[in-house]
Amino acid sequence: SLMVGTVVRTDLCGPDLTDGLAHAMFHSLRRFDDLPDHVVVYPTHGAGSFCSAPGTSQRTSTLGTERSTNPLFTIRDEDEFVERLISGFGTFPTYFARLPEVNRRGPTRYDTIPVLELLTVSDVERHQANGGFVVDVRPIAAFAASHLPDSLSNRLRPVFASWLGWLSGPDRPIVFILDAEQDRTDLVRQCLDIGHEHLVGELVGGIDAWTLAGLPVNTIPIIGPEAVTTVVVDVRQADEYAGGHLPTAVNIELGQVPTAAVPVGPLTVMCGHGERAMTAASILAAQGRFDVVVLDGGPDTWTAVTGRGLETGR
Repeated sequence: SLMVGTVVRTDLCGPDLTDGLAHAMFHSLRRFDDLPDHVVVYPTHGAGSFCSAPGTSQRTSTLGTERSTNPLFTIRDEDEFVERLISGFGTFPTYFARLPEVNRRGPTRYDTIPVLELLTVSDVERHQANGGFVVDVRPIAAFAASHLPDSLSNRLRPVFASWLGWLSGPDRPIVFILDAEQDRTDLVRQCLDIGHEHLVGELVGGIDAWTLAGLPVNTIPIIGPEAVTTVVVDVRQADEYAGGHLPTAVNIELGQVPTAAVPVGPLTVMCGHGERAMTAASILAAQGRFDVVVLDGGPDTWTAVTGRGLETGR
């Protein structure tokens, strides 16, 4: 259960097992002690997995690297290890609760990755009219400039599936908006990995086909740090927020945005880089909020531009 820069979290099987599994984890990790530094680490989960305590974005490592850089791996006192591990847990996607049963039943078998069906503008209009879900996986700058009303921004990246599973039920039919160069195979694979199999297809021609048909589009402004003048909503995980945030920023984790009591009035939404913030802004826009902008960058960007310090703690 050693991962890059961290270890696996032990709270996913429920609170009753968290502490005992953390103690077992300590002894499990000590089994590596007699192995040499050059041994390569290929973790069971890739970068950005919510199955880990906070880690890095690297996919592989070595035992030597982990011994010098992994703060949990280097703790030699069992009680200290357990306390540090458990205190570092953030929230995790709600769909994790159904995964044990999904795994017990076994997955649907696919000999090859299915190909997304190509949909016309009329197909997508009917899909939306029937309450269907549209997920836009393009970079956030493209989404900000023009997107289908009520669509969800969720840029295609290694954590795409985690956020899709958190924000959409597995039985909800999905239409996708992509750029021409984006990897359709990766998109479908990530969806299937978390049990999302109701993939209706993609809009052929993407956003250009929609606008050429004369159909309405929405925009969400992206602003620089110097332009932040409104209430700030920070949608990062609570532990990220505690590590350093803008003064007076309100922390509402992205997974909570659909049901949270978000402050009224003009808002600036932010995260670490902009992807999660744009996802949150698209959710608020679908709820009728058109007074929302997204910060380009994160706390470090804001500090570098404004010269002001961050606050810590929750």
